[in-house]
Amino acid sequence: MAGEGHYYSISENLKVSIENLYKNNEHLLKQIEEGIMERSKINPVVGYQGVQGSFGEEAAISYFEKKGALLIAHEEFEDVFEALSQNIIDYGVVPIENSSAGEVLEVYDLMIKHNVSIVGEQIIKVQHNLLGIKGAVIEDLKEVYSHPQALSQSRGFLKAHKHITEKPYVNTAIASQYVSQTNDITKAAIGSKRAASLYNLEILKENIHFNDNNCTRFIILAKNMNITEACDKISIVFTTAHTSGALYNILGHFAYNGLNLLKIQSRPLQEKTWHYFFFADLEGNLQDANVLIALGKVKEHSKYFKILGNYKKS
Repeated sequence: MAGEGHYYSISENLKVSIENLYKNNEHLLKQIEEGIMERSKINPVVGYQGVQGSFGEEAAISYFEKKGALLIAHEEFEDVFEALSQNIIDYGVVPIENSSAGEVLEVYDLMIKHNVSIVGEQIIKVQHNLLGIKGAVIEDLKEVYSHPQALSQSRGFLKAHKHITEKPYVNTAIASQYVSQTNDITKAAIGSKRAASLYNLEILKENIHFNDNNCTRFIILAKNMNITEACDKISIVFTTAHTSGALYNILGHFAYNGLNLLKIQSRPLQEKTWHYFFFADLEGNLQDANVLIALGKVKEHSKYFKILGNYKKS
């Protein structure tokens, strides 16, 4: 019994330590508590950016498979965020990074602008194909339309066919739809095989991306966090003092508490020159004491701090 009392005392002291660490920041603990109580929506309404045949739709279908989801397409990334904020949709699906072309910076900026949480992620293997109308051939093409990242990921093919002018477009599937509507044999799109089927296009050349391991990571957004014991990845955003070693000292709190930092990405503060937001992904669960202690210390030494979500890695 003495042993049990001893361990209970340690547990209680740890609880008090965490509460003291978060003193005057009770809203963070409340946010975590609400996330633990949150439940996944049944037959959810899910928004994604693009049209049918886009990789965003594919990510939404894959993540919400067998969940009876109703999918709604949106024209812009911000439209998804707005729909979520206005309770028009239950979840939003947007790309956050590509393994070949890097981060989708607009989405990082929208995460700051809108009060939403990350509740999941879905990784989609991206295969880019050159699509044209029936009868088109590569030699006769003059223009190719696609999202800037798809154009970037197909750079090798485009360099080898310099007679084709790149035309950035809002989305790979919308580009495919546009080319289909023009019925012009000199125009092509870079998109998926599903887009080719949906918009009655021919695949002029398969797999024109330069990286066979080309993948895009999509994040699943909701208004509130949804924390379960299965959650093993945490996303946060913070700013530091504009002094030497400030970022180093903050990152040290992850190491001191045994947390694995998976990624860090900076975005400029619009109102201050050479000041930055830092987005960080780390392994862990917000119900773990070491995680709470580490994040408490990070918040203590940050000018701005926000937990973006705790979710299961794809």
